[in-house]
Amino acid sequence: MKLLKTGALALLLTAACLHATAQTSKPPINEPNYNKPKVFADLPEKLSLRIADAEALLNLPVGTQVNAAVANGFPLVGTVVSKSSPSDLTVQSIVIRSAGRQNATFTFTRIKNADGSFSYKGRMMGKTAGDALEITKEGTGYVLRKKGYYDLVNE
Repeated sequence: MKLLKTGALALLLTAACLHATAQTSKPPINEPNYNKPKVFADLPEKLSLRIADAEALLNLPVGTQVNAAVANGFPLVGTVVSKSSPSDLTVQSIVIRSAGRQNATFTFTRIKNADGSFSYKGRMMGKTAGDALEITKEGTGYVLRKKGYYDLVNE
């Protein structure tokens, strides 16, 4: 009798495991949507970044309306939504939400190097856009270079 109960219990557990949904379902995978609209289609592949104008943005308080040309032919119009602590002088950063360009956000960061020089990083992108701009060093200056959204973001 004991052997019959043990066998029945083993059979019941095996059947339950075989029919459990966790055993047969595939994990959800986010497929990239390559059909998102291009927000920066009207711009050239690269724009020369105006470092002095971009650095001036770091002094703006949160909530300030911005209308600045950070590159030739590229006006940045929006609102400062976030910035780093002013007490940290090694890394200063600002985030501006664009009024146009599908509310894309522009992030600009200035990093003080050990030798006293500065390097810059940043990008402008939005979740509903198929493209983005990234700040990259080119020669002795910096440029805003067009990139695909999924070249920068993994979903």
